Amino acid sequence: MSVHAHLDMADLAQGPTDAGFIITLRHESGACSQLSSSKINRLAAKEYVLYGESGSYSSSQSDVQAQSVFAGRYPAEDPDGWGFEDRTRWGTLRTAAGEQRIPSEQGRYHDYYEGFARAVWDGTEPPVSAEEAMAVLAVLDAAWVSAEAGREVKLDSRN
Repeated sequence: MSVHAHLDMADLAQGPTDAGFIITLRHESGACSQLSSSKINRLAAKEYVLYGESGSYSSSQSDVQAQSVFAGRYPAEDPDGWGFEDRTRWGTLRTAAGEQRIPSEQGRYHDYYEGFARAVWDGTEPPVSAEEAMAVLAVLDAAWVSAEAGREVKLDSRN
């Protein structure tokens, strides 16, 4: 995998801070992923787009779970009803056969935290392994190096 990144910096009274990014990941399979975010463009829009060989999927909604937490609701109050999006928030799948609204899977933040608690208390496997977490950190480190050096950074095949 290789990583190419650009960071937007903002000068604040406390000093410069990263305020936006564009990261391109080139996977060993040949697939390419691009992620971006910005806190400085004053555009309050969210967009998720996935392109595949047979079509694409897009959604312009934010995480329904985060919106529920911001509204003062929590998964423990109704675990079976938590994390469902109403029809107006569903994404769109586009293929040669046409367009189709696709319901999102149930968001289940609480599964992660319950799994983490079991791993701490019972010694079971955690929901995210240390190796997976380290692979994510390697990508983030490579993004910083790429942005600083202005070049693509190759990760070794273990990451």
